[in-house]
Amino acid sequence: MKETQKRFKNSKEFGTFLGLSELEMAIIQQKKKLIDKLKKSRIEQGVSQAELAQMVKTKQPAIARMESGLVSEVSFDFLAKIALVLDVSFTFKRQKAA
Repeated sequence: MKETQKRFKNSKEFGTFLGLSELEMAIIQQKKKLIDKLKKSRIEQGVSQAELAQMVKTKQPAIARMESGLVSEVSFDFLAKIALVLDVSFTFKRQKAA
C-alpha cells in the first residue's frame, strides 16, 4: 500500500503538527532569518563556503547544511561565530501576533 505524505500550507501548520509551541516556532523563524542574512553577506563579500568553513574552524559541508535551511542542526553559537567572522550584526525580536 502506498503511503501518502501530509502536505502543509505553511510553516506554522507544520510546527503545530510537530507539537511546537509558538515560542519554539518563533525561534526557528529567527534562526532562518539569520541564516539567510549570513548567506547573503557571505556571497556579497565574495567568500566561498570552503573559505568561511576555514575561518570558523569547521568543514564546508557544515556551511552548506546551514545555508540549505537545516535549521534544527545549527546552534546559535555556530551562527554567532559566523556572524562575527562576516561582521554581521543581528538582534532577536519577538514577532507581534497579526
